[in-house]
Amino acid sequence: MLSALRYALVLALLVSSQVFADDRTIADGVYTDAQAESGEALYEQHCLICHDKKYFRPVLKRWEGQPLGMMYLIMSSSMPESNPASLRQQEYVDILAYVLSLSRYPSGDTALDYQDGALDKITVVPRKR
Repeated sequence: MLSALRYALVLALLVSSQVFADDRTIADGVYTDAQAESGEALYEQHCLICHDKKYFRPVLKRWEGQPLGMMYLIMSSSMPESNPASLRQQEYVDILAYVLSLSRYPSGDTALDYQDGALDKITVVPRKR
């Protein structure tokens, strides 16, 4: 019985360490430059009227420790204020990539993705200086 318990504990530790090993942060280059460029045009068209370009630095600070997926969910279901949830999911993700670039988080080689809970595996953290 004790060996089965030890086996279960070791297995649980291996699984949990793999889960945490897959998690990334917004400081890990989670969007591409092309995606941020696309997001910039969308931001100027749909967001800039209410949110100037400095708006998101304190917003990201308040979201520290939270999954990026929560920020995406709120943004995609409530913005733009004049027509909530009116953009395509990919457009919201591109805007989010632009917001990260505005806040000087690094870009990477892989585009930010909203499918299969990918954004829930990315944590908002302070920018590395």
